[in-house]
Amino acid sequence: MLLKSIHTALLLLSVLVLLVVPFVHAGDTKEDGIAFLKENAKKDDVIVLPSGLQYKVLKKGGGNMHPKKETKCQCHYEGRLLDGTVFDSSYKRGQPTGFAPNQVIPGWTEAMQLMVEGDKWELYIPSELAYGERGAGSDIPGGATLIFQMEIVEIQGEGVPALNCEIDNPKDGCNDKEMAYLQKMKAKTTEDQQKQLNRLQGMKAQKMAGDLMDWINRRIHILQQLAAAAA
Repeated sequence: MLLKSIHTALLLLSVLVLLVVPFVHAGDTKEDGIAFLKENAKKDDVIVLPSGLQYKVLKKGGGNMHPKKETKCQCHYEGRLLDGTVFDSSYKRGQPTGFAPNQVIPGWTEAMQLMVEGDKWELYIPSELAYGERGAGSDIPGGATLIFQMEIVEIQGEGVPALNCEIDNPKDGCNDKEMAYLQKMKAKTTEDQQKQLNRLQGMKAQKMAGDLMDWINRRIHILQQLAAAAA
């Protein structure tokens, strides 16, 4: 009788453990995410930004403006965990969703302001630029690295001129001023380039004329590419 009672108690305990301990998808711990991003960064078509955000261009759009932080955009997207589990998809709902870059997770905020209308990217977002240690509901565990396909269908408001100066093909997208700055920065060490990048990013918090801010953004765009190429 005593053995039967002990056996019953152990069964109840095991059920309680299953109910209390949250289910974690395979490959969704923070350590798994770090390992994934480390390997993903080695791929030739993946761009790594200083923040840790990674992306791959799936389709280049024809837009000539980037959205501002507060500019509403119509976007299609699909989000999945590292094991392939899809947790949200506007494609499945059959219509894009409207939001501004400052209304979403930090990884999206950064990516959207680099995209133009028609761009479709695949984003690889470390947990600290997504939902962090808290996760989101029952679908996204704490510490999870997330993968999104994101497409800006329409920019519905003010934007800033697109940054089309690409260091791999400067003749097609860089103006004379950008070309001269790119050559100047290429001659500097990686450490000096990073110092310039930090200085310019700090200047963005200051109020200044639009043309001055535009030139800061263009230099940051060039320096971020140089930093990604050196990583």
